[in-house]
Amino acid sequence: MPRQIPKPPSSRLLRAAQYLRMSTEHQQYSIANQSAAIALYAAAHNIGIIRSFVDEGRSGTTIKGRCGLQELLRVVESGGADFELVLVYDVSRWGRLADVDEAAHYEYLCKRAGISIRYCAEQFENDNSTTSNLLKALKRAMAGEYSRELSVKVLAGQSRLAQEGFRVGGSAAYGLHRLLLDKEGKVKQVLGPGERKSLQTDRIVLIPGDEQEVRTIRRIFDLFTNKKKTSGEIVKTLNEDGLSFHGHPWTTTCMDYVLENPAYMGTNAFCRWKSLGARLRTLNPKDKWITRERAFQPIVEPCRFQAAQEIIAAQRYRFTKQGMLDALRRLWKEKGTLSTYLVDAAPGVPAVATFLYRFGGITQAYRLIGFRPERDYSYVKVRFNFKAMRKKIYGDIASQIQAAGGSVKQGVLSIFINDGITARVMFCRPRVWPDGRTVWPLLLRQKRIVDVLIAVRLEPEPPFDIVDYYVIPKNGELRGAFHTRKRNNPAFIDLYRMDTLKPFIEAFRRAPIPVVV
Repeated sequence: MPRQIPKPPSSRLLRAAQYLRMSTEHQQYSIANQSAAIALYAAAHNIGIIRSFVDEGRSGTTIKGRCGLQELLRVVESGGADFELVLVYDVSRWGRLADVDEAAHYEYLCKRAGISIRYCAEQFENDNSTTSNLLKALKRAMAGEYSRELSVKVLAGQSRLAQEGFRVGGSAAYGLHRLLLDKEGKVKQVLGPGERKSLQTDRIVLIPGDEQEVRTIRRIFDLFTNKKKTSGEIVKTLNEDGLSFHGHPWTTTCMDYVLENPAYMGTNAFCRWKSLGARLRTLNPKDKWITRERAFQPIVEPCRFQAAQEIIAAQRYRFTKQGMLDALRRLWKEKGTLSTYLVDAAPGVPAVATFLYRFGGITQAYRLIGFRPERDYSYVKVRFNFKAMRKKIYGDIASQIQAAGGSVKQGVLSIFINDGITARVMFCRPRVWPDGRTVWPLLLRQKRIVDVLIAVRLEPEPPFDIVDYYVIPKNGELRGAFHTRKRNNPAFIDLYRMDTLKPFIEAFRRAPIPVVV
């Protein structure tokens, strides 16, 4: 039998993409170091790097916000990847996810598409062997545990600084500025928006800011505590006077933020909020706060601030169902009639939204106390059709965009268009003011978690047809609360109005790119 001659090693250059991630912007050399290590690995293994996917200043504890990794997975799943390997510095750069199965899932998506992952700085080959899989699982668990331990240490350090009276993280509130101190407590400079300290030993405290904003803060507390004005009334007054909140109209949300911020009475409060995941948070109980009184120069006297908190606490008194009906009955007796406008404006009466959640609607509460409104308010029941209506709108959008060559993935509350844009539908129900005018509230939060918000205005009478749409991008300038009429609204609002969604859908039409020979 002739002796077999071994084949020479393949000289074919493997095509690869590299994924690079650094956790914070302070790690200024991290990306370069990772790239250099990966380049050495590639040269030793006959690999050519043709693409890079980078996440700079992004935590590895979640995939949200990591546009580089999301784009890598999109390219891989599309079937159009022009590489056969993905090079990563180590397992932790792929992610420090708390759930190790999530990190494994993203790697599996690459494997399923025929693209393997190689960890260049690890001491094992990622060859799907039992040893490799055990080591990866251990490394992923260690990476997740490292993040948890680091979070505990960072929180402990921040809490200590907060107890000493120093500002920890975040921008200054309305009417306040950040003052930078050195390690000896000497003043260095006032930090502007977006500016950060350059030395870890530096510290930050808050000081009164712009004089106009300081006067506005004091005026708000005076109107609320001495004049007994409601948040809504104060918002209306400030907007009519041409005053703005960080360049945007005042809203009741802004007002609540101001009235409940202890920094205005000179108290440093840390851990006021608890994170519930990306972009979601809730207010912590006050016994969980880390506070230091008289840490800053107060804008509002502590006694006045505490008076405001007592008023807010009284307003938030949780009514029983019977107590809500009794309050509504007293208002009916006092005014001789009832309306959503009167209910929302009356002190000591729960808001219409509260009746909605406790009774299913204000009309059900009217019926229980025996009040029969002259106008038919049955349109309030459209709430129960929102799910079906939203599903139909999403279905229409999806079918038309897909017909135009685009792609749409539908969720429960939002849709994902062309693998890059999130859109959500919000319904605007009409309200009838005491003078008979019909308006549609357009409530736009300061921060939106989707790229495009589609506000759908509905007719006031059954079958509640759609009047028109406001298509508002995330980076648009429209913020705040507006009462829109059926037609002839201010130009800066009607700029976003559409009779149909056809222009919005056409924006996602995919056209072939001509090839120039």
